[in-house]
Parts: sequence; C-alpha cells; structure tokens
Amino acid sequence: MGTVRTYRHFIFTSMAFVGLWLTCMPVHAFQRKQKTEKKGVEIVLEPNNKKASFSARKPVTFRIGLRNNFSSDQEGTIVYKVVNSKGEEVLTSSLDVRVNARKNLVSTFDVNIDEEDTYSLTATIDLTEYNETLTRGFAYSGPPRKPKDRREQARNPYIQNWTPDNVKPGPPVQKQTLVKEAESANHNQEASAEEDTGDSGSEEEGEIIVKLKPAEKDAIFMNGNSIKYSATIQNKYKSKQEGTFTLLVETEDGKSVSSKQVKIKLGKRGQKSLNITLPPITAPGIYNLKAALNTTTYDDTSLHAFGYRIANYGTPYRRAPDFDDFWKNAKQELDQVDPQFKITLDEGLSTYYHNVYRVDWVSLGNINCYGWLSIPKPKGKYPVLIGYGGYKIPLNPLYYDDYVIFTVNVRGIDPKVYKQINPENKEQITVGIEDKDAYVYKGIYMDCVRGLEFIYSHGDMGFDLGRVIAFSGSQGATLSLISASLMPGKINAVVANNPVFADWKSTYDIGLSKKELSFPIKNLVDYQKENKGVKQENILETLNYFDLQNFMPGIRCPVLFAVGLLDPSCPPGAQIAAFNKLSPSVLARSDLFVFPKLGHEVPESHQALVSIWFAEMVAKKINRK
Repeated sequence: MGTVRTYRHFIFTSMAFVGLWLTCMPVHAFQRKQKTEKKGVEIVLEPNNKKASFSARKPVTFRIGLRNNFSSDQEGTIVYKVVNSKGEEVLTSSLDVRVNARKNLVSTFDVNIDEEDTYSLTATIDLTEYNETLTRGFAYSGPPRKPKDRREQARNPYIQNWTPDNVKPGPPVQKQTLVKEAESANHNQEASAEEDTGDSGSEEEGEIIVKLKPAEKDAIFMNGNSIKYSATIQNKYKSKQEGTFTLLVETEDGKSVSSKQVKIKLGKRGQKSLNITLPPITAPGIYNLKAALNTTTYDDTSLHAFGYRIANYGTPYRRAPDFDDFWKNAKQELDQVDPQFKITLDEGLSTYYHNVYRVDWVSLGNINCYGWLSIPKPKGKYPVLIGYGGYKIPLNPLYYDDYVIFTVNVRGIDPKVYKQINPENKEQITVGIEDKDAYVYKGIYMDCVRGLEFIYSHGDMGFDLGRVIAFSGSQGATLSLISASLMPGKINAVVANNPVFADWKSTYDIGLSKKELSFPIKNLVDYQKENKGVKQENILETLNYFDLQNFMPGIRCPVLFAVGLLDPSCPPGAQIAAFNKLSPSVLARSDLFVFPKLGHEVPESHQALVSIWFAEMVAKKINRK
C-alpha cells in the first residue's frame, strides 16, 4: 500500500529511520547536476515533482541522493527545518543516514506540511567527514476554492459507529496552571507590532493560540531520549505577554513522569516558536502530555498524548482459570437453541441494484435478534462483510456493489426485546453484572456467533464463504474481534476501530483517576452507588470473562486496528496492549494505526485505507478444506 511498516504500526511522518539505510544503487539524479569539482560527498536535494508544488492529493515529498567519494563509510544525520512565507519555522525533523565507501544512495522522505503557503526547506547534512547545508523552496496548496469543485463524498452510513455518537462524551479538558523548573528554548522568534492596528477592542481582549506538533506525526517514538515537540505560540492580544509554557508528562492514570518549562515573552501581536525535547522516557506505553500556558493575562491547558515503543507495551492477563470452558459451554448452550432463521424480502429497502432482506433468528435464552442482509442483484458469489453495532446503536442496511453486507443487531436493539432482557431499565452494561452466567454480554456475544452461523448455513444465497470480513467501531469493533476468536477459521479479516472493553482493570483504574467520569466507568460507579454491597472486585470478577484482551490470542486472521490516543471510553494503552496479545503469526499480518489528536473516532481519510484493505483481504481467498 506504499506505507512504511515499523514495529507493527504505520508511520505517518517523515521517514525518520526508514532512514536512508537502504541498499546502495545508482544515483541518476547526479547525472543531471554539473560539477566543477569533486567533493567528498556529492548531494542532490530536490522536491519530488518538477514544479515543487504539493497538495492533499500529492503530499510533500523530497528526494535526496548522496554519492560518497571517500574511502571510508560516512554516517550521521540530516536535520531539516521548514520556514513559511512569514519567516516562521513550522517544522523541524531529522533522518539517520549511512552511505558505504565509494557508494551511492537515493531515497525520499515526507515533509509533514498541510497548510496552504509557500515554504523553504533548509537541510543540514552532517556526516563523519563532511557537512553541507542546502535550501530548497516548495508550495503547498489547499482544497479547491470554487464551490462547484467541493463535491461532497457520499457518506458511509456505517460511520455512525466510528464517532463519539455511540458513547457518552468524555470530560472537557480542564484549565489549570502548571509551574515547573524553567528551560530555555532552542529557537525564539518574537514579533512586536507596535503600530496601531485600528482595532477598537481593549488590550485585555484577545487570545493566545498554541499549536503543538510532535516530531513524529503519529506521536509514536522509538528513542526515549529524543521525544521532541515543536510549539508555535501566537499572541492575539494588543499587549505584551510574559510567562511560562510547560509540558507535563503523565501516565494514563495521571501519575506525573516529568516536565519541561520554558519562559516566554510575546510582543503585541507577536509569535514565538519553540523546539522542546522531553526528559527521557524508559517504559513503553502511552503517555498523556499537558501543555500549559500561563502568561500575564492568559491561562490555559491543552491535552495531548504520545506513545513510546508501543510494540513492547503489555498489560497483565486477568483470565479466569475456566475462561475457555466458560465460552465452550456457552456455545454448547447456543447449539441447544433452534435458530429458526427467517428471511423476509423488504421491497421498500431494496433498490434497483440490491435485494434487501430482514433476517430474524433466536439466540441464547430464546431471545430474538435480527439483521439486514443486502445482496447485489447480478448473479454470482460475493465476499461477505459483517457489521456489528456500537453501544445500543441500531444498524440499517448497507449497499455495496461488490459485497454482500450483513449488519447484525444484537439483543436489546429491538425495544420489545430490550424490555425482555432489561425489565428494570438499568444501564445495559450493568444488566446481570454480578453473575457471569446472567450477564447481558454473554447473550450479546452469542448473538454475534449466531449471526455468523446464519452466513455459513445460507451459502447458497450467493455468499463466498472463503472471503468473510467483520468490521466496525467501538463496541462493534470489540464484537467483531470476539466473534473472530469464538469462531476461529470463520472470519478471514477484521477491521476494528477504537474497540472498547479491553483490560477492564486498567480501564477502571484510569477512569477513576479522571476528574470527571465517562462511559463506561461512570455507569459502573453509578451501579455501585445504587447497590451498596457491590464492590469493584465483584464487578471485575464477572468482567474478566468478557474482557477483549482475553480473546485476542484466539484470533487467527489479520486485523486492521485503529486507536485514538485521546480516547476517553477505553484507554488507548489498553487497546494497544490488547492488539499486542495477538499471536506472533497474526501480528505479522496485522496493522495498527494511531491517531494522536483524536478520541473515540477515526478520521474520514482512514476509510479510504479501509476500502483498500478490504480489497486486499478479499483477494486472499481462504481454502477451508
């Protein structure tokens, strides 16, 4: 797919280590450059297109070539900075490089620019016996300006399960003041606009805008001694500002790890750019980063997050000794229930290209469930996509030209059934939580299994049973993964965005450390308040049977996994630790995407990659004989 894979997560940044450590090859770029004298190292640096013009469709990429004329290997770093049309430094990054003696090397690197402007890139190449500085210009253009060019893409109706709509929102970021030991910044730019701008407001009116960017675009670092951030602080007040800018590093459960503070002075309408290296990090995991600005008239804190060596991060298993037997028995109980599959064509939901059927069945405990089956009308066998819903979210039919889509609505989605399983109208996640056999999610997990059984018992409807993929977000992502674990060999790929219910013990501890509780911990705490004799230990004893991480080793198929590092519903560290519990053979075929600025969601752009991944997976038909 053209994306560099390292340590099982995708890197969205400049190739920071892909690092120019490539096999040596002829450097054709040198043939285009006249030389008056032979240097120790000859260097070509140029934009990766002739016009040096980039856009969202053509990300900023530079090509670099090096010819080592020395009789010894040359190694070192390439440090580059990008300056915009206003002379403001907007990005600094570095690459590791090595060129063998008398050899050539060619590679490309991405420059993480996404704001419309003209820029200059200055690269300093510092090698064992040679150094040189080069500057190149380029432009980045934004989206089309004309309204007619802004054609809105057809929205995937399933996106509702990949946004915060399927859970209660988390707490807002709290403002606070952080005062730590001062440190000088390595770059300072002050602008003082003393002229009268004509603004009618008072000097107290305004704001200060802080933009904080990690050196790695996905905020995943591999070197604990080189966790770097760049910050741009823009003063909108008509008065000078003086104070401190502090970066405070905490664990996910709020324990302080380290801090860095910089004293700042901002001129009226001024701006300051900073490059800050955080104190060394030694333990793999996800860390919260609070950026606190405290000046003469402004005090605010924003929340960020980053990861360090996440492929090495893990949390303890909390698997009950009879975990496997419990789920084996649950499936045997399900086998004793006649599914009574009923398939009804829905003329109103069918289209010129698709037949849509409502599928009803009976699940564990004789509870009724249903789903929507959308089948393209042209005859043939189609790959099957199975979608599971978010927390208490009903799913409607989906329409794809090249796939059969089966959207599963588990118990409780139908209002009549909800009253049957929850007559006291409790929060669903707490129904039967004091007894693993009575817990509502035992039935929900079996509803998903039965839905998969429907597909395998009706292959004559045009299903290609060698290509079955489960997909969803939030609770639906968890149901997709658990279905793949409980029915090994029946699903040959899973797309899971922001799965919840991973490592309940960590989720509890981290949730309780927050000033304001959010789903699902708030619901569990409220249940304890209403039922005085119920302790956290009692709840966890049940939840350990339903914990996503305990199912992960049983998955046999590749997984496309996405995590937002600011997710309030399930700690991102718990999600990543669950991903890491996939077996080594499955991990080698799976991919992890990390979005540092997002919470319980993925960006729209991720859907394009999901579509490509779908196509790749269905091309790998499974032979089940």
